[in-house]
Amino acid sequence: MTGAMKGVFAVLLLVIGCNAQNQRPAQEDPCKLKSKVLGDVRYCDRYWECVNDQPELYDCPNGLVFAGKHRGVTEGCDYPWRSNYCEGKELANGPISTENCDWLYGIFGHETSCTRYWTCWNGTATEQLCIGGLLYNENAHSCDWPENVEGCQKHPLCNDDPNGNVPLGKSCNRYWQCQGGYPRLQRCPAMLVFDRNSLRCVVPPTEDCDIPTTPPSVEGELQNDDDNHQQQQPPQPAKHNPPRRN
Repeated sequence: MTGAMKGVFAVLLLVIGCNAQNQRPAQEDPCKLKSKVLGDVRYCDRYWECVNDQPELYDCPNGLVFAGKHRGVTEGCDYPWRSNYCEGKELANGPISTENCDWLYGIFGHETSCTRYWTCWNGTATEQLCIGGLLYNENAHSCDWPENVEGCQKHPLCNDDPNGNVPLGKSCNRYWQCQGGYPRLQRCPAMLVFDRNSLRCVVPPTEDCDIPTTPPSVEGELQNDDDNHQQQQPPQPAKHNPPRRN
């Protein structure tokens, strides 16, 4: 390529770049909107808010992106995977990592366990546990059925029989049902109990369980499940204002 051709090529790139910039819509003034808040046209992790009749630029907490006023997990910002918040946009800020947290805010997989994961809030990691035979799905950022999670080994509860039943502690009506090597929490029908010898639901009494005096209520059963097996949710801290940009 000659020097003249290189010059023409450089001019073409400059024109293309300018056209791309010109195609981007202009940033609206939040003070002209009823909500007084709107996302930045270029960066999905920034937004504008009208303060004292003047537009102010804000950053979402690290790891979150702008979702809209009164939306998301805090101050109008949300986890980026929950919607197409960043479609056609880019991130203005890179990750700030702490122990077990890739970003200050987010939900991340555990380093050694398929049934555990981390919820991170302002850089503080809290270990969470998937229950009922579920595994953590890195793509969905939530607990999921084992067949939907690749790369995790079978659960040790089902080592003896990949499709058998396993007692659940001292419970008389709940048990683990192994399906292809993964356990799922099951419950015997009303007035039946789980027999540890036959590993199935039978008419009581058994060696460990007496005859129920009354059929268990659905509400009571669900409450017991919540007390004993409730899955922890990400903590919900007090509202705070993200740092302003000058």
